Amino acid sequence: MNKKIVGIMAATLDGLIGRNNSLPWHCEEDLKFFEERTFGHYMIMGRKTYESIPDHLFVDRKSIVFSQTISEVPNGIVVRSLEEFEQIISTINDDKIFMIGGSQIAHLFLQNSMLSSFLLTVIHGKYSGDSYLNLKYFDRCKKEILLRSKDFDRVLYSF
Repeated sequence: MNKKIVGIMAATLDGLIGRNNSLPWHCEEDLKFFEERTFGHYMIMGRKTYESIPDHLFVDRKSIVFSQTISEVPNGIVVRSLEEFEQIISTINDDKIFMIGGSQIAHLFLQNSMLSSFLLTVIHGKYSGDSYLNLKYFDRCKKEILLRSKDFDRVLYSF
């Protein structure tokens, strides 16, 4: 696969990314960054992430949703397997495609070395939740801190 796929997610220092299919925190600056970065591009996600995203995020973006239970999505494509995804992705003309989660899709893409880089916003603070990103995938990556703030750090990992 020759497409440039970039992971883009937020997580706490221990990898927490979600609670009850939503974000455990509210960070307006990071949400704005996400919206600006993904604007006009494809977003790859799992069904639970798709169902949790506000409708306005699908305006001027297309989606590829991994799901065994839904058959279609407005302005997007549903895939049932990695093989089906690889067939579809080869037909897409987009200079940047974003993998936005959740954890199962992120781990699938990380395990299969399908990402060129990963923009991870590391949220400061303690939160509780039920969905985690395994941060060990980033141990051997080149790490560049793009932004530090009191609420979060934005880190670019290159594979």
